[in-house]
Amino acid sequence: MKPSDAHVLIVGAGGIGCPALWGLVAAGVGRVRIVDPDVVELSNLPRQVLYTKTDVGAPKAPVAARAFPDQATQIEGVHARLDHTNADELLREIDVVIDATDGATTKDWINQLCVRVGVPLVHAAGLRSEARMLVVPVGGKPCLACLFGRLVEETGSCADLGVWNGVVGTIGFMAAEAALALLVEHDGPTPGYVVLDFEARRSLVLGAEPDPDCPVCARPAGIEPYPEAVACAPLEGVAAAAARSLDLRAERCPMNLLRARRALADMETGGILEIELGAEGAETVPDGVRALGHTVLAAEARGEGVWLQVRAGADGEETRLTDEQLRQYARQIVLPEVGEEGQRRLFEATVEHTSSAVAECYLRAAGVGKLEDVSKNLPPELQRELSLLGGVLFAEHAQRALVLEREDLPLMQMPRLRDHIPGKLP
Repeated sequence: MKPSDAHVLIVGAGGIGCPALWGLVAAGVGRVRIVDPDVVELSNLPRQVLYTKTDVGAPKAPVAARAFPDQATQIEGVHARLDHTNADELLREIDVVIDATDGATTKDWINQLCVRVGVPLVHAAGLRSEARMLVVPVGGKPCLACLFGRLVEETGSCADLGVWNGVVGTIGFMAAEAALALLVEHDGPTPGYVVLDFEARRSLVLGAEPDPDCPVCARPAGIEPYPEAVACAPLEGVAAAAARSLDLRAERCPMNLLRARRALADMETGGILEIELGAEGAETVPDGVRALGHTVLAAEARGEGVWLQVRAGADGEETRLTDEQLRQYARQIVLPEVGEEGQRRLFEATVEHTSSAVAECYLRAAGVGKLEDVSKNLPPELQRELSLLGGVLFAEHAQRALVLEREDLPLMQMPRLRDHIPGKLP
């Protein structure tokens, strides 16, 4: 099938869905439907690169659909959650599905949906410094459940663990490439389970064999009802931290950990802080403050939450960002290797690039202070645009090198998938 004749569904218009849409449009796919129930939040902007501050509060999918007005691709943005009540309508005439959602339960449900209706699927995920991808052919064999069984929601997500924008950007563009390959050859070989470890600067392609006892693709069944949704809540305003006690019961991830860290950093080493947490914070904040060098002296369950007594250690965090900066870049700042100091380095940095719209987009979204296009200074034979994937990899490398202050940071070693994925982005 020619890309211009194809119709692709992207489920999720976030950090993976945005580059996936960009890649499909650049490749000339005829029609794309992108579905998402959420609205744009300030904290989305560093990694969901099709949105700006003027879009905050607007439905994501329709905004993303308007991001490429001069391209031939027909883009339909649907402000809804894909579930069992609308699956027939949203999957009508769809040739390939890209799962760009966040959350194990949702991904599990989309996997069984696509297997049972006979639509090929590209599963893509990203968290912290790691990204993963699996191509699921028509009917599965293999499918996501062949590898992991039925998935349940885990506590870790981008909200409390954070993610680099280049990680989700890279896997989003790769998902678009994989979707193009499925359009060309529905029954071709799958590339296996792709794992990108950006911290170790390496990639792996693991075997993905069908499970004869798979609970999804080995057992024909109807479409299951959509599970009860678990969504990341919007980030609210940041109140000034109290000197000796902090009530974070109404705060959500990652702001509860960031506010706790600020309060502890403002105390002298050895000072005692009492923290009240809700159910979500109880899952993440105790380990988070321990990882920062503080000591949890006591913990007491209170309703669905927990009360903590914490002794302040030497956090070492001296840089202070504004409340708006903290909210906007929270998913980056919560990364242990970034923090407020690392984000400040990005704000103060200058990055030279060679005429790459993608690199510039991701660097600017991450908060890099100044960008300079130096392509005019190169010989004519080198004045060429980076590929979409090359641009986001350049941006990821530059950000990490700046934050870690490492001029010797190795290049990311990408997997060789061309034998399995014949599709290629511009």
